Order: sequence, then C-alpha cells, then structure tokens
Amino acid sequence: MKIIMASQGFTTDEMEQEVAKIVGKPASEMDIAIINESMFEIDSGRSKRWCIRELSNIEKHIGGRIDFVNVRAHSKDEIRKRLLNADLTYIVGGKQHVYAQLFHETNLVDLLKEAAENRVLMGTSAGSIVLGKQIESENFWKQKYQMSLQEIGYPDLGFVPFNIIPHYLREDHKEWTKEFFNAVLADNPFPVYAVTDAQAVTYVDGKIGFIGGEPDVFGK
Repeated sequence: MKIIMASQGFTTDEMEQEVAKIVGKPASEMDIAIINESMFEIDSGRSKRWCIRELSNIEKHIGGRIDFVNVRAHSKDEIRKRLLNADLTYIVGGKQHVYAQLFHETNLVDLLKEAAENRVLMGTSAGSIVLGKQIESENFWKQKYQMSLQEIGYPDLGFVPFNIIPHYLREDHKEWTKEFFNAVLADNPFPVYAVTDAQAVTYVDGKIGFIGGEPDVFGK
C-alpha cells in the first residue's frame, strides 16, 4: 500500500520529487486522477481561491494526463477504470467529514484501497484525514470542532495506523498551537502528525516516512 497524506499538495519541488519516487515515474510522465467533491460542500460565503491554487500546482508539477473522477456521477466500473489508469489518485481537501460519508455511501472504500495497493493514493487536508485512523480523543472534537465523536456519522477509512493535522501553524490557524494539540490529543491512543503546507506523511508498504522534514507528533 502506498499512501501520501499532505497538507496542501504540490507546494514545493521537494514534494514533486518525493512523490515521483514513490510513484516510480518522473512527474513529467505521471498521470493523475483527481477527486474533488468535498470542496463543493464548503459554505458559499468562503472563497474557493485556495482550490484553484492547489489545482494550478498540480498542472505546474505533473506533466502527464490529468483526469477528474466524479464519484456520484460515474459508475463504479468507470471509477475503477479511471483510478487504475492513473499513476496517482489525488483527493483534494474541502469540508471535514464529507469524504467519509461519500465513500461509504457510494461503496468506494474497496476501490480506494485497491488504488492504494496497486498505484499511489494521495490526499490533501480533509482528503488526507479521511485516509487515516479515526481520532478518538473526545477533547479534540469538543475543542476543535464543537462536536462529539458520537456525532460523526461515518468513520475515517483507517488505511494507515495514524492521522494528520493539516495546515499546522499557518497564519489563519494561529489559535491551534503546539500547546493546544498537546492538550487535546494527550489521550489519543495513536500518533497524529501535524504537517505544514510544505510537508506530508508517507506510508509505503507499512513504513512511515516524511516529506519536508519530520513533523510534530501528538497522541501516544
């Protein structure tokens, strides 16, 4: 299984180079399939300029075919064909919790796992979080999202034995400090890696690695 959990995607040349190593093909020749449904669930009052920037970075760094997968519109056979015809499946971020519901309701968890086992699966932000293990700390959900763990309708997919905090220490996330996460994740029974927009955590054949330097880690 080959999984890359990033914060903001291809923000650096190092990200391009390290992803290419995992894929086993130069980025100039890499074909990519993009899943982007979660972005459409974000409130209409919030600008989507960030998504244009992220997609622009894909176009800048990836030289092969760029495809989009419409999870609700395409048949399961069509989705499988598009995922396996790509070297890299890329799940764009967006609204938290949307992907878990979407992938469970459309019965696509097995196809995503197949893509991770036979190709490479990469997520950013919410698209990364859904690939990880469900964070169990009640204090985390209460303090960060003003909700309880029991209110989450569908669990994250748990393809890897950890999860991430994206956009760590970014200007618009200043309130979520190292001290904050130390407190709210103290009782979480597995690691949660806090990654900046230039970092990612990789999981290749059971081995954890880092792009952009080793991130801060919280939980047990």
